[in-house]
Amino acid sequence: MKFLKLRFVVLALILIFAAIMSTGVYTLKSESGEKAVVTQFGKYLTTVEEAGLHWHLPIIQKVEIVKCDVVRSLEIGYRSTGPSNGANPTFMTVDNESLMITGDENLVHTEIAVQYRISSAKDFLFNAENSINSLKMAAESSVRRVVANHKLDDVLTDQKEMIQAEIRSDLQSIVNEYGLGIDITKVSLQAVYAPPEVQDAFDDVIKAREDMNRYINEAKEKANEILPAAEATAMETINKANAYKEKRISEAKGDVENFKQVLQNYELGPQVTRTRMYLETMQEILPKAKIYIMNDKGDTLRFLPLED
Repeated sequence: MKFLKLRFVVLALILIFAAIMSTGVYTLKSESGEKAVVTQFGKYLTTVEEAGLHWHLPIIQKVEIVKCDVVRSLEIGYRSTGPSNGANPTFMTVDNESLMITGDENLVHTEIAVQYRISSAKDFLFNAENSINSLKMAAESSVRRVVANHKLDDVLTDQKEMIQAEIRSDLQSIVNEYGLGIDITKVSLQAVYAPPEVQDAFDDVIKAREDMNRYINEAKEKANEILPAAEATAMETINKANAYKEKRISEAKGDVENFKQVLQNYELGPQVTRTRMYLETMQEILPKAKIYIMNDKGDTLRFLPLED
């Protein structure tokens, strides 16, 4: 009888031990980049990165699974109060976060969305008491610092892309310095607007900037219409000039060759050449000239019109 009781006790202990050991089984999924941080008596032991079925010692060891490939979002200056992926998402402004001062000492509300993923599960869990809260404070600090380095017009209008890049770079530097194990993937300016007391005035500024951009675009369109015709006219003039240049060069070369031939003939017989050139020149001039015959006293003599 005692033997049977002993067997039941041993069997029960085995079942209890097996049940406890089975609680140490866990699974890591690859699609979300899950990593398991294993601690032993509260001290970091190792990080398991390979997807699949794993086991740890229950009670002695604990496992915390972190999804490292999931892109998370942090809201600064506002909070989502409804489903952000729904047809009509709703938001609530957090004034103590969004209100900040610009480089030209103007107040502006700035709402920022920070997207990030966990790059190191160990650093994320152990290097800060609350990594998300630390990230939030660092993000607020970066936004205020960057906005304070820019004028209000830059923040409200055409410098948003540059400001977003500056905030991301500055925030990533702080996160790396703190060792939070976080990679900042994107920073988006969700909304930038002036306080209600001066909103109308700033709306006028924005409208004036939009009008200026519209006028610039219209001028560019007009220039695109005029420039091709002007370029074509310029090209035609250049072609004519080049053709005239080639013509003049050819004529000059012809004159040079003609002069060389005359020079050769002149060198063979200078007197004959001078006489021939004189006669040829007079032959060209005299038919077009009116001839008057005068005596030694300078009086004109009568002569018969032999030309007829």
